[in-house]
Amino acid sequence: MLGKGKSTAGKVLAYVGLWVFAAGFVFSEFVGLEGTPALLQTLSIPVLILGMVMVVSSNFFRIRH
Repeated sequence: MLGKGKSTAGKVLAYVGLWVFAAGFVFSEFVGLEGTPALLQTLSIPVLILGMVMVVSSNFFRIRH
């Protein structure tokens, strides 16, 4: 699970990163939505990368026992 064993900051980073990644994926050319503005298609790859970085960086916010 995304939030198990993480601090509050880690949980927030994981869930927000997941939503950012999903938004970037929806507007990318992989899905094939017609009528998507060119600006959103251009920004989709950096948004995908940002979402992945957020999810990966959330792993550094662990609860120490």
